[in-house]
Amino acid sequence: MLNSTRNNSLKMASMEQRKAYENEALIKILQLEKQLDAKQKLEMEIEELKGKLLVMKHLGDEDDAAVQNKIKEMNEELDQNIDEMKDLEDLNQALIIKERQSNDELQEARKELIAKGGGGKRE
Repeated sequence: MLNSTRNNSLKMASMEQRKAYENEALIKILQLEKQLDAKQKLEMEIEELKGKLLVMKHLGDEDDAAVQNKIKEMNEELDQNIDEMKDLEDLNQALIIKERQSNDELQEARKELIAKGGGGKRE
């Protein structure tokens, strides 16, 4: 009777823990999706800027100061977008590593919980 109550408690705790892990995983998935959207938007902006720069270089007079200033501004914006994209990629990698570490910890905790539950059945 005592073992039955103990096993039920362990099962309930395990189910609650699994729900918490699933919620955490869902949150991480949503974060990664947001980052992917931001990265794709930046990539599109970068390609658009590259296209505009190319057009300006071909159409503009190389000696025209206004054209040169605009090209310089666009190059700076392009560099900023590329830096921002690299930062997002770094953050994404950090989140992936953190998720793997969390998953490893969860698996270890699950093994311990199962081992403790199995120990109760032997008594």
